[in-house]
Amino acid sequence: MMRGAVMLVMDGIKEFEFNEHGLQKLKELPKGTNWPVVYLIHDEKNLYIGETTSAAARMSQHLKNEEKKNLQVIEIVFDGRFNKSVILDYEQRLIKYCSVDGKFQNILNKNRGQQAIHDYYQRKFYRNQFTVLWQEMLDKKLANNSLEIIENKNIFKFSPYNALNGEQNEVSIKVINEIIDSFANDKKGVSLVQGCAGTGKTVLAISIINSLVNAINIDDSLLDIKAEAFEDDIDQSKRNTLLRLKKFIQTQRGGKAFKIGFVFPMPGIRGTVKNVFKECGNGLVSEMVIGPTDVIKEDYDILFVDESHGLSKRKNLTGYKSFDDVSRSLDLEPTETNQLEWILKSAKHVILFYDKTQSVKSSDISHDEYENTLKKYNYVTNEHILETQMRCEGGDTYLQYIKDVMACRRKERENMENYDFLIFDDVNLLVETVRKKDDEIGLCKTVAGFSWDWKTKQKNKPKDDMSCYDLLVQNGEYDILIENHKYIWNLTNESWVTRQDSHCTIGCIHTTQGYDMNYVGVIFGKEIDYDFNSNSIVIDLENYKDSKVKAGTDAETLKKLIINTYTTILARGIKGCYVYAYNKNMQKYLKKFIIPANEITLEER
Repeated sequence: MMRGAVMLVMDGIKEFEFNEHGLQKLKELPKGTNWPVVYLIHDEKNLYIGETTSAAARMSQHLKNEEKKNLQVIEIVFDGRFNKSVILDYEQRLIKYCSVDGKFQNILNKNRGQQAIHDYYQRKFYRNQFTVLWQEMLDKKLANNSLEIIENKNIFKFSPYNALNGEQNEVSIKVINEIIDSFANDKKGVSLVQGCAGTGKTVLAISIINSLVNAINIDDSLLDIKAEAFEDDIDQSKRNTLLRLKKFIQTQRGGKAFKIGFVFPMPGIRGTVKNVFKECGNGLVSEMVIGPTDVIKEDYDILFVDESHGLSKRKNLTGYKSFDDVSRSLDLEPTETNQLEWILKSAKHVILFYDKTQSVKSSDISHDEYENTLKKYNYVTNEHILETQMRCEGGDTYLQYIKDVMACRRKERENMENYDFLIFDDVNLLVETVRKKDDEIGLCKTVAGFSWDWKTKQKNKPKDDMSCYDLLVQNGEYDILIENHKYIWNLTNESWVTRQDSHCTIGCIHTTQGYDMNYVGVIFGKEIDYDFNSNSIVIDLENYKDSKVKAGTDAETLKKLIINTYTTILARGIKGCYVYAYNKNMQKYLKKFIIPANEITLEER
């Protein structure tokens, strides 16, 4: 949308001196004293973002505030269509985007990430209009980067300043209170948070950790529901919970912070979040982010476990020594225990984030083993469910649809609104289309089932400068051969999605689980096919090459794991998913439920 047309909707950003003279100028405007607005107060390094229904009254309050009174300029966003819901939403989005953008060194909002976001009338329209506001900020040099660049950064996706939706906020309140109860009653406790892919489990975990770490530093005035809060809006339940948390730390712990560990079973996403914690600061430190074997290295008060369905038992591991050593240090028999039991024995309170449909390795604890381990210790356990889809623009409809397709429950095709879901007859056209998307918007990758040997696997972690990939191509080396097209597997599992060489290589389930991509290309491999006689998906284990998963695992369990793998990969795309199947019957089956790419003009996508 052109800027000239935009101004018909948005009045734009008006600048005032942040002093009494500027205040008087503001009072002269029709919308300066009685209209919902969003505002930014700043100098060269510091920025405060807020919302109010009276810009003049709020500015007067800020001028008396010791932390803000020396700021220089207030920028106020006026729009004749704003209402309270819009400005609360915009305030949250501005805090998050500005925190990541880096134009200002310090974001002064103390309650970042504490508010909940809610749906409201014409939210989609106003979200689209946010792009207008951001372009205005770029024009006025209030921001450095486009929304697209910011949104593709890991610190944006895993930011502690993500506003929670109503469902997430409710769970966060309950979990924080459960943590306090465990310590207050001197009893071990477990909070089990279940949710499918894209429901925001990792975001919720980071938000709760952020609350725990920073509770002691929150201004009492912010938490005082009787006071006229001119900080950003926080609902009363969250206020009460944060106040209880702060008082508990002050009175019962003598101000001593909780020792917190954030466990990631998968090393790839673990490294990514570790870097995010290092970058964002605000009390979050990279040392918090650990692997399962690290739980014995410190005396933890609280352990969060992301993707806890990926915790392992003693089966098909790369090496058994570390597993055995940790088990014995906790007085556990290695052959009879699992990493979940390690976690339960290593902290006063444990928060588990779980989705049984994302179990993709034979070393993963089965659902029955998971439940039996929890029952074994009989700790106070509270269960919570996340149902609202946060990642995929196709929403819950798309996720349920792909589950039904992979379970052979669908009878007819359903076209996905607001989601680009296509199947390709030409695998290279799929790969090149995804690469083109990657060039345009970033974070678009192709992933395949594990039905080709990983011959080019590097002994040492390659530098992310494409030199290793280019050398392999020059030497004629490759892993995947489909219709005379040759491709190379991911050169490393760690942070593959965000590496440069991921543009040219093909990823696997181990490189993508836990990550969001704008578009994902999915290649169904040689190991998975469809039998029209039995109307079921069939697995050819001879063509399944993941030996670690395969070893000692029965055929039925392997089938479930492989179907879980594809279901998980299909759910990785935010904006769209492109599909190709190696086997003709599988391709024919999927075409019943996915729009063929040759029926539309790809340029229109």
